[in-house]
Amino acid sequence: MVSAVRTSKPGLLLSSLHERADWSGRWYKRSATGLKYLARAACMPLRHGRFLSFIDEYASMRVYRQRDPRLLERYMHRFVNAHWHRRQRLRYLHQHYRFALAHLPSGLFDLVYALGHASLGSLTAKDGSLLTLCLRPPIFKGCEGELCLQLCDGNEDPLYSIVFTVSDQDASIMIGCLQGPRGENAREMVRELTRMMHGMRPKQLMLSLVYAFARHYGITKLLAISNDAHPLRRTGRPLHSDYDAFWQEQHGKLAEGGWYVLPPTQVHKSEAEVPSHHRSAFRRREALRRQAEQLLINALEQPAPRLPEHRPQALRAAVGRRLPGLRAETSWVS
Repeated sequence: MVSAVRTSKPGLLLSSLHERADWSGRWYKRSATGLKYLARAACMPLRHGRFLSFIDEYASMRVYRQRDPRLLERYMHRFVNAHWHRRQRLRYLHQHYRFALAHLPSGLFDLVYALGHASLGSLTAKDGSLLTLCLRPPIFKGCEGELCLQLCDGNEDPLYSIVFTVSDQDASIMIGCLQGPRGENAREMVRELTRMMHGMRPKQLMLSLVYAFARHYGITKLLAISNDAHPLRRTGRPLHSDYDAFWQEQHGKLAEGGWYVLPPTQVHKSEAEVPSHHRSAFRRREALRRQAEQLLINALEQPAPRLPEHRPQALRAAVGRRLPGLRAETSWVS
């Protein structure tokens, strides 16, 4: 009887008020936040109810909801594209997780969304140090997309990130974030990282990895957010990256809705187009790029160990913790 009440539409709405670690402050502030959530849910009761039912249907989504309760209302706030209305935000949020559950290896889904981190393997930099690739869920109260692909150092501290959302209905990928290091030394860090990758810019590698993801699933429609449509553009915070310039450099075309449409396949130089005295570095760059792409494809092809259906206490405790270094908003650099 209790289970039937919990899984009914009103029961799911009531249960979505519990374990809300994303609602901060004293009791009266949390209560006000809860009332706002209920008011927003009441604006689209059927759609919100279907989304809650979808989350409750899958054990992996229930665990992820426990880890990041903001999932329940992500679409109620700025999300991916500033031009989207609330219904569009919910539709694309729902579509992403339909895609992820249907196509990501189940163990990889659990590592990314339930535990918050999946290491894909390591690359060797020019100086012999290790660079690692990781998949992570959105940052705490993030608004740029639902899957984060990161280039990290040997300790798996992020150096560069690209965040995107996948639509299973449109068979498209929507890129909402291309983020580098923070702080006063950010540009110097990017220059050093470029040197360590034999002259390959890290943001170029991150885009290549998204193309590799798209090829693996047969997706040819890639959209990238414009400066004007970025969800943080209108918050008053300065954004230090010119997305428009980079997408144009990648042969993207500005389209309706604040998107750049990227070519269905990425354009790469051939060795014949490179001056002879630069070809050795070019070959090393290409080898590094192909190795990084293969690490990603291996993770998408090879099922990781699935989390047990009856998860131990240690897992339940781990789910409730935020990853070190999570922050409410990102810092945008080129």
